Amino acid sequence: MGSDGIYRKTEKGRAEVATRANKLGLRERTMLIMVDDKTTRRGLLEKNTHPTSEGILNDLLAGGYIETTPGTGGAPPEMPAEAAPEPPSLPAVEVSLKSASSYACRALVAYLGPSADDLTALIEKCKGLDDLTDRLQKCRDVIQAMAGRKKADEFWFSVSARLPKA
Repeated sequence: MGSDGIYRKTEKGRAEVATRANKLGLRERTMLIMVDDKTTRRGLLEKNTHPTSEGILNDLLAGGYIETTPGTGGAPPEMPAEAAPEPPSLPAVEVSLKSASSYACRALVAYLGPSADDLTALIEKCKGLDDLTDRLQKCRDVIQAMAGRKKADEFWFSVSARLPKA
């Protein structure tokens, strides 16, 4: 991920700050609030040094809460300002089993709280792509049952973007 682009909130991000409609976790909300239309990725990560900060930025990009604009260095933007959130967010996340697992565990805790412990333990024990994909689909069903379809769809979109293709 480059740091040439300036990060800014999308309409969805501004609405989340104002209404808390999607009930982002504390760290996610904090990072979203820090996005100020002036700071690059590197700047945001320097301000928030928590070990999960980079993953949280990736999640906010993938979820359509933030986007990037061109930086002052003449580099092309990571994400065009007029683009829809979904297509540009795919390159902004790491595609690997580890990335998918880490995201899924963070999202489960954010959506389900302490009741997610058993699910996160199962995800952490997955040995391969097929095993992980099966467990993630079951997690999506649990999120839908406990937090609603919208949260389940957001979870699946974000975690699918991180899964390697078979």
